[in-house]
Amino acid sequence: MNTILPWHDTLWQQIMRRWQQDRLPHALLLCGSEGMGKGLFARHLAKTLLCENAKMSNNLSSFENNIPSIDNLKEISGEACHCKSCNLFRAETHSDFSEIEPAGTKNISIDQIRALIQFCTLTANYGGYQIIIIKPAEAMNRNAANGLLKLLEEPPSDTLIMLVSHQPMRLSATIRSRCQRLDFSHPNRAITEAWLHEQLSNSRAYDIKLLLNLSNQAPLKALALAKAEGLTKRQELFDSLAELPSGKNDPIRIAEGWSKEDVLQILQWMHSWTMDIIRYASTAQTQYLINHDYQNKLQRFAEQFDLHRLFKLLDLQNEAYQLVMGNTNVKAQGLLESIAIAWVRLGRRRQR
Repeated sequence: MNTILPWHDTLWQQIMRRWQQDRLPHALLLCGSEGMGKGLFARHLAKTLLCENAKMSNNLSSFENNIPSIDNLKEISGEACHCKSCNLFRAETHSDFSEIEPAGTKNISIDQIRALIQFCTLTANYGGYQIIIIKPAEAMNRNAANGLLKLLEEPPSDTLIMLVSHQPMRLSATIRSRCQRLDFSHPNRAITEAWLHEQLSNSRAYDIKLLLNLSNQAPLKALALAKAEGLTKRQELFDSLAELPSGKNDPIRIAEGWSKEDVLQILQWMHSWTMDIIRYASTAQTQYLINHDYQNKLQRFAEQFDLHRLFKLLDLQNEAYQLVMGNTNVKAQGLLESIAIAWVRLGRRRQR
């Protein structure tokens, strides 16, 4: 995907105008759910700012006091451009561009940030910006975050640092305050549905609204869910979970099977189902349900299960998710066993 995604267009126009008016900040915080394409946006912006043809167009427009069209700049810096800068960028060898991601672990280390600071002491080889992308920014450990903060407090001229974050509140307030925020959280629903329908037009029929609901309205995550046959895996998980309260299955054996899958995805689906049961138990309304394909079964659970125990189950799922997401060395199977046993207990409560 080398073009601007349709739900990015408004943000892209905003940032292009800032560049054309020489008002780009030294740091941007690109935030929103995973699967919104924030990393793609950051890379496309980096490629555009470094592109020789785009810079020439921007300089001419400033000289003539005439801002070129956004579409012209998108075309100039697109995949068809073969200026030296764009060729180097495609080959991942551009000396004025650096992208930092976790290296073999869940963390971005202080050594990676030190290398970044050293990168910023160098003069740009092509007379323009030096551009840095850090993703996901919340993966920085404490020392790395402190090191980056010093760079943000005294940024070199003609340097743009882009922090891509799925969970911006995990960043310190001081880091957030030194970045201008680009929020990808609320894409136009009609645009994302149309895009996803187009991407899946040659596939079997999909429930587009359901895919987006399950992906927190993130189109790229919804597309990946469809292409990876995620809905089939979700159905298998739901079926195994639904049988636990009846006592038909051994929770330890079921949890062992769950642990062999994507544990974070499993926990997200479980959390979503539990929240839907609680929503219906609290409101008796179906329009708030995320998992509308399981509406009837979730309604029955809401009528049968004790609300207090459901909230305890929700807390257990949240705690497991945070442990797996974090840096704690935990065994996922043990967490899943606890959750499976809690589902069994919901059934015991019902029988009494």
